[in-house]
Amino acid sequence: MVQIPARTVHYIVKVSKFCNLRCRYCYELPELGNPDAMSLERLDRMYTHIADHYGTQERPTRVVLVWHGGEPLIQAPDLYWETFARQKTIFGAHPQITVENVVQTNLTLLDDERIRLLKEGFQGVGVSIDLFGGLRVNLAGKDSQARVLSNIDRLRAASVRFGGISVLTRRNFHEVKKIFRFYERLTMSFRLLPLFPGAFDGQHADYSIKADEVLEAFCTVADLWLESDKVFDAIPVTGHIQAVARRLRGNTRPVYYNRRDWETAIMVNTNGDAFGYPEAYDAAYCYGNIFNTSVTDLLSSESRERSVKASEMRMALSCARCTYFGSCSGYSMAEDNHQYIGPEAHGIALCHVERNLMQHIETRLKQTGLFSDAGFVDPAGAASRRLDETLQENPSLSVPA
Repeated sequence: MVQIPARTVHYIVKVSKFCNLRCRYCYELPELGNPDAMSLERLDRMYTHIADHYGTQERPTRVVLVWHGGEPLIQAPDLYWETFARQKTIFGAHPQITVENVVQTNLTLLDDERIRLLKEGFQGVGVSIDLFGGLRVNLAGKDSQARVLSNIDRLRAASVRFGGISVLTRRNFHEVKKIFRFYERLTMSFRLLPLFPGAFDGQHADYSIKADEVLEAFCTVADLWLESDKVFDAIPVTGHIQAVARRLRGNTRPVYYNRRDWETAIMVNTNGDAFGYPEAYDAAYCYGNIFNTSVTDLLSSESRERSVKASEMRMALSCARCTYFGSCSGYSMAEDNHQYIGPEAHGIALCHVERNLMQHIETRLKQTGLFSDAGFVDPAGAASRRLDETLQENPSLSVPA
């Protein structure tokens, strides 16, 4: 009997906006002093609506709950242990659903209880650390990095599985090689996340970054990864390497992202309001409230329909004319916040960073000798095995939001 693979959906759960840092680029900046948090009862209602919807799907579903903030670890560990226990009860009636919990943390609050929580309670941990730039500061304006580096050592000593997320800004753009080497030395998977829209106009005036600079940084990461002998993920670059390798290998089934058929990421605000990733926090695109509305109704809402149509239009205008479409699923255009698309051509905003990155990667893969114009050269070689070993989904890296 052939086992049907599960489809994955991420729920980014803003358990609270309360935070002990004041990172200068944070899009939650106006709410970081608000101590309000989701209650266990509201979380139960969210789980119930999620279970009721995906429990009716023909294919099995992997639900990844990404605990986000603010700083999620400000909440008492008992909150998580209790809600994890309630998850088992609620989702237990739906054997076709598997549930994972991952957390995105600034890792400044760490004690023995929280180390145990990260090791035994969560299935993945993302640690925010930019390494350069000095933008991740506390309420007194002091850089938090020394404490985070010390706590990373504590996690490693305790054998906690975790990955890193570094926000790419003008402050650390010229240090991308050093950022890569840091993660390479630790054999630590990471996400390089270009600066996202802020909480107010002008917030990023001193450290904003342009599309061409994002492209240059990603190309640098691609070159370094292809030269490395370590096995670790460098998101999103390794995903693009995978797409290019799929195209060069040939004879592979094309893949196309269909957001209408399957929403891969839903953000849930502290009050329960749910959004798709491209228009998160835009009230005009709110799907509804997950605490009092079924997921089925949220995904059938007029707001989601508008969001999906916008994604489909971006893909139709840009992806359909791209030579990589089918190897690249088009996910970047469908789910992008459109900040780094780049210059328009004939009035159409094209996929500037990803498309040019994949062209760069193709050139580099051919230079390595792993591929030629005729196709895959060495499918059984060590380089090929490393490519396949590394390009796997890594639950330690949460979906950015």
